[in-house]
Amino acid sequence: MGNWEPMTSPIDWDYLATLSGGDREFELELLQTFVEDAQERLGALVKAVNEGNVDQIKRDAHHLKGASGNVGIRTMQAVAAQLEDSTTPETLGQAKALTEELQRLLNTVVSEVSA
Repeated sequence: MGNWEPMTSPIDWDYLATLSGGDREFELELLQTFVEDAQERLGALVKAVNEGNVDQIKRDAHHLKGASGNVGIRTMQAVAAQLEDSTTPETLGQAKALTEELQRLLNTVVSEVSA
């Protein structure tokens, strides 16, 4: 495994390599599938945050937590877990900030996958 990946990568490439048996093409396929799903889920999450729909926020955050964990995107998994666990009608401002952080992390993943 080369060390060319930037240290700031949200992707745990070692975990992915273990998962894929070192098949880089398969890793990129897994990430591409994740990205497509996550983009759709994040769109729904933004809508739920704007509508103040706490139940939907928790559902979408739970989905993103599992999906990002499955492909070794630990930072995103942690942020989604925080969003799922801490969102209440009183913490919608924080939910908005966490959702923006998820979007930023996803954009970083997209950049790496398409690089």
